Amino acid sequence: MTAAFSTDFTIFGMYVDRKRICSHLREIDVARLCDIPRDDVRRAIHGKSISTESFLALCEWLERSPSFFDSNELATRREVYP
Repeated sequence: MTAAFSTDFTIFGMYVDRKRICSHLREIDVARLCDIPRDDVRRAIHGKSISTESFLALCEWLERSPSFFDSNELATRREVYP
């Protein structure tokens, strides 16, 4: 099972990787903090879909609502801020 709605995993992965790098953490450290498989962290960073549980755990770590990464929401924000 993958994350619901039309998640933009490319943008999501960029956010995960940026916070990981800025926090001086390795992928395994993020996985331990979020209590998710290391492969899911790697998949997320590379823009691949991950399980709903891992997606929600990473959203919590990012302190972002899952809807923030919804493709439709992102497109709407792009239209508002050309």
